[in-house]
Amino acid sequence: MPRLRFAMLGAAAMLLPALAAARPRPVAAPALGSIEGHVTLAAAVPRRVANRYPGEGGGAAHRVGPVPAVAFILGPVASARAGGGERPRLSQQDTSFRPAVLLVPVGTSVDFPNRDPFFHNVFSYSSSKRFDLGRYPRGESRTVAFDKPGVVKVYCEIHQWMRSAVVVVENPFHAQVGADGRFSISGVPAGRYRLAVWDFDRGQRVVDVVVPASGAARVDVRL
Repeated sequence: MPRLRFAMLGAAAMLLPALAAARPRPVAAPALGSIEGHVTLAAAVPRRVANRYPGEGGGAAHRVGPVPAVAFILGPVASARAGGGERPRLSQQDTSFRPAVLLVPVGTSVDFPNRDPFFHNVFSYSSSKRFDLGRYPRGESRTVAFDKPGVVKVYCEIHQWMRSAVVVVENPFHAQVGADGRFSISGVPAGRYRLAVWDFDRGQRVVDVVVPASGAARVDVRL
C-alpha cells in the first residue's frame, strides 16, 4: 500500500504542470486609442427646388434638406462588431427625413414610417441598395433590409427637396461630423485603418490612419 500511495502521488505530481499549462490564461485587453478629426467642406450655394405638388407640403419652393457629413472606418475590425439593438427608423415628418443621416450595421432592417398628413414615396437608386417603396399615407410604414455595406442616398419622389442617407457599416467605429467640422471616434483598437469621410454633395474621401495604443490619431480632411 505505501508503494502504491507513493506511486499515485508521483503520478499526480507529474500531472500538475500539464494541468497548469492547460488552464486558460487571461487574455490581455486590447490597447485602445481614438481618432480625432476635422473636416473642411468646400463652400456650396444652398439649392431650392420647386414643389411639384403644392397642395402637399405647402409652398412653391423649398430649400434642399441638409445632410451632415459622417466619418467611418471601412471594413470589419477584428474582435469588434457593429452594434444591434432596437430597429432604427427613418421617418418622414414635416416634409423632411428624420434623422437626416442614419448609420446602421450591415444586415439591419430600417423602418420608414410616414408621419405627415399626406403621401410620400421613398426610394433610392444607390448601387449598394436600390428600392422604391411606392406611395403610402400617414400612419403606414415600409421596411428595407440593408444587406451590403455602403452609402445609400434616400429621396422622396413627391417632395424633391427631401433627402437623407443610410450609411451601412461593418464595425461600430463611426461618427457624425459636427457643425464645426470636428468628429471623434473613441475606443478603437490600435492598428492601421482606412477611414472614409463622406458628404452628400461633395462625395467621399478615404485616408489611411494609424491608431496608437493610447492617445489619439489626428486627421484633417478636405472635401
